[in-house]
Amino acid sequence: MGKNKKRKKDKMVEVLQPEGEKIISTAESCPTMTIKSGTKVENVLKFAKKALEQKHRKIIWSGRGGAITRTISCAESLKRNFQLHQVTEIGQESVMNDSGKITHVPTIRIHQSLDKIESSTLGYQDPEGGTAFWLKPSKNNDETSGTASHGRLLKRRKVEISEEKPVE
Repeated sequence: MGKNKKRKKDKMVEVLQPEGEKIISTAESCPTMTIKSGTKVENVLKFAKKALEQKHRKIIWSGRGGAITRTISCAESLKRNFQLHQVTEIGQESVMNDSGKITHVPTIRIHQSLDKIESSTLGYQDPEGGTAFWLKPSKNNDETSGTASHGRLLKRRKVEISEEKPVE
């Protein structure tokens, strides 16, 4: 058996169980876009746009391993065209290959909806991109300060840019 055939055989996987619990239930029928490392982004975006324009109010993106960045890119590209509420779930799956070795593969599920989602849901993002993690600045003249959700004290100063005429 050649080296390449052995590598292909080791890549066969079986998902044992997804770890973690689902934050959002998928009781309604909505398209689930499973992204893989070879998925053409343009093709799935066309399908997702048509689905949201015609029939569906929600869409779910899922990816694992090397396809996580592509999954995020698809979801963010769709958010440019629609005002979508979003909930992001991250986790891992236990996978066993043919040789019996168990590995943990990172996964991501992104739920996007045209309808409002409860803002207290873990991983929620509103259509403007804000989350509970980021502190909104207060209306103060010179400095804004506050505590972000991770406990650090934030201080920002407003900087005024003045235009000066060049000296001749």
